[in-house]
Amino acid sequence: MNEKVLARAERVFGTPADRHEKGSAMTLIQKESDATREKSARLKALRMAQAAEETAAAAPAKREPKKTMKRGRS
Repeated sequence: MNEKVLARAERVFGTPADRHEKGSAMTLIQKESDATREKSARLKALRMAQAAEETAAAAPAKREPKKTMKRGRS
């Protein structure tokens, strides 16, 4: 009878290895959180790089002073 009970318990509850393979909810939540954090960091770096390029391109180049003719008495 003991074997029947054990066989039924394994069918109903599964073996401990089967339960751990599926993963717990906390590990799944942690993985999602890590993935979101990494994606956010990558996007932030891209935004900062794009902003740096825009500021470098928007900075006006120094102009040389205009050459003016000196007017004097002659």
